[in-house]
Amino acid sequence: MAGRGASRLMLTMFTHNRCQLCVDAKEALHNVRKQVPFEITEVDIKKPGNEKWFDEYKYDVPVIHANDEFLLWHRVNIDDTVQKLLAIQKSVK
Repeated sequence: MAGRGASRLMLTMFTHNRCQLCVDAKEALHNVRKQVPFEITEVDIKKPGNEKWFDEYKYDVPVIHANDEFLLWHRVNIDDTVQKLLAIQKSVK
């Protein structure tokens, strides 16, 4: 079981509630997930305790990390994102 979890993709999406690009990114990621399974957590950069992420990404949301590494920002190109995630998944197996 432990080996199976190691290849699992964990995405983090840095966002805030007034971000139309974030809404678009979520929709695109829904389509990506049909091809490459992953878990996703959203981090609202404007919430208390997330000042580090606000300082880093206030002008760049959405920003998406995969397994704690930068993956992309602004717009999600479905085909490119699928290819990047498959490469990450292959490298951690």
